Amino acid sequence: MKLSDFAAVAELIKERAYLSSLASVMRGSRPRVRIESNDIRPDLTERMLPDMRLVFEQQIAVVDEKLTALGVISNREAA
Repeated sequence: MKLSDFAAVAELIKERAYLSSLASVMRGSRPRVRIESNDIRPDLTERMLPDMRLVFEQQIAVVDEKLTALGVISNREAA
């Protein structure tokens, strides 16, 4: 990793942590989805959850690819 890429890597790591936290919250509980001040009906939310999880997982994969392109490797890859 180049020193000039440090700020970009830091932002990508923050983005990955945020996406991971969203994905983990959706696994354990019954999340509520809000648009402005209105809650989406729980039955609709339940049907949307698998697709929402998939979107988060895909976004995490995109961030991982960007990190790899900048020369960042995970502990698992280093081992």
